[in-house]
Amino acid sequence: MLMSNLTPRKEDYIKEIYKLAEKNRAVRIKDIAQVMGVRAPTVVGIISLLKEDGLVAQEPYGYLELTQPGREKAKSLIQREQLIRRFFEDVLELPSDEAKENACAIEHYISLSCLERLVSFIEFLHTCPYEKPKFLEHFRQFLNSKDAEGISCCCCSEVTQKK
Repeated sequence: MLMSNLTPRKEDYIKEIYKLAEKNRAVRIKDIAQVMGVRAPTVVGIISLLKEDGLVAQEPYGYLELTQPGREKAKSLIQREQLIRRFFEDVLELPSDEAKENACAIEHYISLSCLERLVSFIEFLHTCPYEKPKFLEHFRQFLNSKDAEGISCCCCSEVTQKK
């Protein structure tokens, strides 16, 4: 199995197979083609590569299923994407569609250490006694303000004026 050889495109197919299997149990080439917005021959080509990688199994002309390593990889990818999307929505306050689109693009390239830092940061935010930490509220005000003058990035009681 050559999982290190996974391209973002292959990763997207693995995630979609996983999601379809969770919904429908039986996954067919045409189902993937419809979800991915491509033609069946395109799907067949990618599935062949995923079979070579040991991530997908299929009986001749039968249903597709992820192997155990394929399921583990799909779960990992989906968790990464959800975490990044959550950060974009909850911290950066991006609209849901934009957060989802960007999270899908970034999750293919983010390093494990960077992802771990995002997790730590989100966990840190949940230690705040306020529903939302004050500095996030200040950030929201900053984003919504035409004039950032007077908006402090600090949630401390002592604010130092810029000179």
